[in-house]
Amino acid sequence: MKKHKFAIILLIIGTILVVMGLSLTIYNYMNNKNNENKEMKANILNSYEVFKQNSEKFYDFRSKTYYNEVTINLFPESVETDYDNWLKMLDNYTSLIDEVESSSSKLKKYCLNNTYYPTDDIKNKCEAFVIAYETVVNYYTKDIESFNDNITSYLNTTTKATKIKLYESKYNYVDINSDGNFIGKN
Repeated sequence: MKKHKFAIILLIIGTILVVMGLSLTIYNYMNNKNNENKEMKANILNSYEVFKQNSEKFYDFRSKTYYNEVTINLFPESVETDYDNWLKMLDNYTSLIDEVESSSSKLKKYCLNNTYYPTDDIKNKCEAFVIAYETVVNYYTKDIESFNDNITSYLNTTTKATKIKLYESKYNYVDINSDGNFIGKN
């Protein structure tokens, strides 16, 4: 009888210990997941603000400077005289797209191929990032392509020796979320 009571007590104590161990494991898992979500949220919010500022600088430069100084004045007659200024402007334009690219790295890590977002605010920021990133890079690529098309037309019609060359860019059209839609390309 004593052995039977002792076995029951050991069984109860063992069950309690197993339940406590499972409870602690679940608690630690949930706590770690919560901390990861907080860290992801903070990283996305901070990175998005930097990305947004860089995107706004890009849009501002594109609409005020690039469009007014290059696009409007891009005529065959002005290529020889304005080409050096255009190159400087394109270099500035490229440095802005480089800033956008560097500020997007964490957002790419957290926002792409992620099916779980801790809050709707984070989901909205990630969706806005995808749209803005594609638009910025594709606008830039389209602008450089258009510039180069005009320079090609000039080079095909000129008979004089010239130092004028196409502008080289390391960027191509992007579809960052692989949805088959290149926002800003057309």
